[in-house]
Amino acid sequence: MKEKEGNTMSFRYMKEILITPSIGLFKCVELFEIIGIKNKQFPFNIFTLAIAQELELDLINEEKVTPHPIQLKKDKSLKFGIFRSVLSIDDFLDRASNLDNGQWKNNQKKQLSCGKLRSIPNVYVPALERGKNEFLGLLKNNFFGGPHLFEWFDESKEYVQGLMENHLALIELSEELQKYLPIKIGSHSDRLGNFIVQIPCSSVAFQIKRRDRESHQLISNLSINPTIIKPLNLTGIFWREINGSIIDFQKLPLTLGENPIPFKQINGTGYYTVWDEDKQVICSGGMIRSVMESMNFSISMQESNQRIFKLPNGQEQRISISIQASQSQIGKSSKDYRDWVANRLIKFEKQELHDSLKLRQFKQNMREEALAFIRKLIKRYGKNGIYLWDLYLNSRDLLETVFFNPYANTPIKALTGLKTLGESNAKTLYKSELEQATIENGWLDLIFLNADKSKVGDFHDRFIIFPKNQDSSARAWSLGTSVNSLGTSHHIIQEVEDGQIVADVFEEMWEQSIVNKENIIWKSESS
Repeated sequence: MKEKEGNTMSFRYMKEILITPSIGLFKCVELFEIIGIKNKQFPFNIFTLAIAQELELDLINEEKVTPHPIQLKKDKSLKFGIFRSVLSIDDFLDRASNLDNGQWKNNQKKQLSCGKLRSIPNVYVPALERGKNEFLGLLKNNFFGGPHLFEWFDESKEYVQGLMENHLALIELSEELQKYLPIKIGSHSDRLGNFIVQIPCSSVAFQIKRRDRESHQLISNLSINPTIIKPLNLTGIFWREINGSIIDFQKLPLTLGENPIPFKQINGTGYYTVWDEDKQVICSGGMIRSVMESMNFSISMQESNQRIFKLPNGQEQRISISIQASQSQIGKSSKDYRDWVANRLIKFEKQELHDSLKLRQFKQNMREEALAFIRKLIKRYGKNGIYLWDLYLNSRDLLETVFFNPYANTPIKALTGLKTLGESNAKTLYKSELEQATIENGWLDLIFLNADKSKVGDFHDRFIIFPKNQDSSARAWSLGTSVNSLGTSHHIIQEVEDGQIVADVFEEMWEQSIVNKENIIWKSESS
């Protein structure tokens, strides 16, 4: 009952925002529906985005953005199409009201299959907040004052589960979609099946500049849509951050035209919001661009000096060399605390990285320590699957690593890269060693596979990967050396930033190789 009340409250608040003058004077809603069809079943929602518009657009019942349904190559059972509509505010609200009941109908009043929908708390997204915001690449035209977002979240993902599990199909869908709309759904798989309403803040325009070169004070220029008759009661909130700390904060009433912002310092990243005191809502916001206080530049003299050498194939190379003659600086000449903070040598303490398992350094004669670390990763992250990827992977490596997985029936995929010469003998040896070593299977689900060189070519990658599941995203660690060399010489095992990209590449090579059953070196009884 409480969930139903929350949904209703979100819908009522969305209606209120749509008619709030300090947000915008909206006349219609532009609707983009990405619809999927799987195995000729009922159409289902892949993703829907609605954008409130101040423009007088012609109302459109429904038009096909994609002339025909697009067949995915990575999932031949799935087709998708994009449909665009332009609805009056009332018609859109009438359709959106069904979302509270977990339902959505197209313009022909036909039911569209969607998962279990839940209205989640609305958010405000600053304009073009690069690198920080989870909606980056998901919205359309996120300019000016930024939008308010209302979202109905598909918590079951029952109709989009195929895309969640088939990452290559999801990437293909995202790439095809971007030919028509600037929406990167591939990096927002959590939003599959969702409905998002984007209400842009367009009534208030705000520009900020520095008052003069010697002052920390900034000047803001406030403009308001002239067709708004009733005066707006607006407040500006300004702050600066550096390394996670707020170092300056100002709150002051705003009037049309210039408003001084008396910052006490100019270092750090600045942010602002414009607040409607009467409606208690953000009507603009964003980042204050950093102000240049000093600039280094160098003067280089081009002389006739060249580096001349021959490549191994005998081809001669000539590289023109420039000589740095002098370096000059405009502004402050000596380092102050801001320089030292900005150029901090160590971003994370070594012990912090050690404890988090993100990075571990190994040296000569640390074989057991390195293997213990791999086993620790497996115990912590290997419950739902393990991929071990190493050109020189052998049977002993598997016995010393993935055989230590303590979870029953965890799918384990091990990919090696045997050379053609001696490949048959190695397969026989590895198979024999694994069968002789396995006394009790213990619900081991392992496939040991040789990469198909005719399809994937040579590779030199060495990773342990824990694939994505419903509860967590994919994670991957670069081993820095082959498993059979762990802890025998200096190397670093380090988590990579985007484990899903590594997992996708592994899965593609795996699928290309396992098609030929001759590439299977060994399978456990549970596989």
